[in-house]
Amino acid sequence: MPSLNIVVLGEKPEARAAAAAMLGKKGSADDLAFHHTVVQGKIVSAVDPTAYPEKLACMMQALNLADHALVLADEITPSLGESIVALDLLGLKAVFVSENEMIGKLIENTGLKGSPVFASVPEARDYLMEQESGAGASGTEGGGSAEADGAVVLIDHCFEVKGIGTVALGIVKSGVVNVHDKLRSVPLGREIEVRSIQMNDQDVKEAGTGGRVGIALKGAKAEEIGRGEVFCSAGGAAGAGGVGVGAGVEPAKIFKCEVSAVKFAKAPLESGAYHLSAGLQFEPCKLECQGQIKPGETAKAKIACEKPIALEKAGRLVLCNLNAKGVRVLAAVKPGEVVV
Repeated sequence: MPSLNIVVLGEKPEARAAAAAMLGKKGSADDLAFHHTVVQGKIVSAVDPTAYPEKLACMMQALNLADHALVLADEITPSLGESIVALDLLGLKAVFVSENEMIGKLIENTGLKGSPVFASVPEARDYLMEQESGAGASGTEGGGSAEADGAVVLIDHCFEVKGIGTVALGIVKSGVVNVHDKLRSVPLGREIEVRSIQMNDQDVKEAGTGGRVGIALKGAKAEEIGRGEVFCSAGGAAGAGGVGVGAGVEPAKIFKCEVSAVKFAKAPLESGAYHLSAGLQFEPCKLECQGQIKPGETAKAKIACEKPIALEKAGRLVLCNLNAKGVRVLAAVKPGEVVV
């Protein structure tokens, strides 16, 4: 079954909650509130980062669970600017709800240029419902094995269910996951087996790109799998830590990279302490670079995280500074060789 994953952005929590409610029935909620519905045979999942703007991690994680954004932009604020920069760095598509004529100018020099702007949430919703997430999104038979498609699943919640065992919730970022597939859990470094899969509370034999899934698994306990864990197709050579690599994902604590400072930054980047957004992971790290990286410039660097992360070689990573004034999203990070 096709899927559509939407993140709702905006500075006012009550406005985000109201908009998300128009996109589906409210489900689980903590710092991320999920809403679900089915429209014309398509599963729609919307996520509201309820702790934003106080917690930047919440928004970055929500963005990585979606590929379309509904942006409430009645007022021009630092939070709006921060959201636009993050959307641009992550390459998400967006629609805006605003009557402010400045929106077009704000996104003119970004990848969001030409994004639709609507006067109301219902108008934006109707437009979004015609979209789909990711090519090949499915939950039906005939999608092929995880090994063939290089499955990558980002996990946002994990818990124990009586009579079922360990259940992990997340998004199939790429490929296809089948019942009985054996996947690698990174950075945990353990093989897990898929016992069953649910989409929209219905059992399915497989789930494809864009699908929001509940996976009953064997091989790990809920307390071992936190938000940000990645399930990927097992196999491949050993990574830097000796753990098997799969689907372009490997555990990493220190890695070389290219860092591209956003052109809207107020100050250059320097070696020091930051946070790294990588999938659903948001971890403290240290940047090591030669001299300064000025706004709009790219330079080679090295990043050392406080603990191992699941590093997607083709992933879009973002460097953030929680203490920055104004926009806290500072740079795009292109991962390179893993050192440790």
